[in-house]
Amino acid sequence: MTRGLGLVLAGMGAALTACSSDSPDDKPAPPAFGPVATAAPAGGAPITDSDVLLARLLDPADLPSGFTPSGASRSADFPLGDPPPTKPAGCEKVMTPIGEQRPEARAWNFIGYSGPNFSSIDIDAATYPSDQLAPAFTAIQQTLRGCTTYSGADADETAIDFRLGGLEQPPAGDAATAFQLRTTSDGITLVTLVSLVQVGNTLTQVAVTAPDAVDPGVLTAVTAAQVRRLQGVAGP
Repeated sequence: MTRGLGLVLAGMGAALTACSSDSPDDKPAPPAFGPVATAAPAGGAPITDSDVLLARLLDPADLPSGFTPSGASRSADFPLGDPPPTKPAGCEKVMTPIGEQRPEARAWNFIGYSGPNFSSIDIDAATYPSDQLAPAFTAIQQTLRGCTTYSGADADETAIDFRLGGLEQPPAGDAATAFQLRTTSDGITLVTLVSLVQVGNTLTQVAVTAPDAVDPGVLTAVTAAQVRRLQGVAGP
C-alpha cells in the first residue's frame, strides 16, 4: 500500500461508519447527474480470461485491516443470475457487475470485501472489444439516469427505496464518471459512492458503502489504486 492510500484508508472506520434512523424524505435528494461522460478511443486488445482480469483487481493486501473477502466473487463462469425486480423495471441493473449489464464483454470479474460496521468495498471490471466499449460505457450511464428514484424488495418482501444521483470525483483512467446511491429500508440508510472508469479496453466499477455517510476521498483513493493496477503499475 502506498503511503498516501494508507493514510486515506487508515481512517476508513471513522469515515464510513454512522447509523441513521431517518426516512428517505428526511434526506435531501442526491445531486442531479451531469452530462454523460464520453469514452476515450480504445484501440487495444481486450482481456479474454476472467481469471487474468480478477488478478488485476485489488486484493486484501491493498486494503486496510478489517476488510476481508466477503465470498461474493462472481465472473462470467459464475454469474449472479436475475436480480430482484424493481419499479420501474430495468433499475435492477444498477450496481450489478458491468459484465452482467453489458454482455458484449469478452471477460469480466467481481470481488467484494466486508469491513467494520457494515461497510464494504466492491470492485468489478469487464473488458470489451474496441468497438463495443464506448456503447457499453454510454448505456450504463443512461441506465443510471433513468433510475434516479426506484423501489424494490428483499427476499423477505421488505420494501427498499433507492435514490440515485451524481457525484463529483477527480479525473481517473482514460475516462470516468461517478454517482451515489442511497438505499433505505426499515428506517436504515446505506450510502454507496461509485466510480465508473475506463482503462484501455476495460471498464471498472468501484463502490464504497457504509451506513449513513462515506467520505468521497475514500472512493478517490480506492479508484486511483484500482486504475494503477489495471494499468500494470506495481503496487496498489
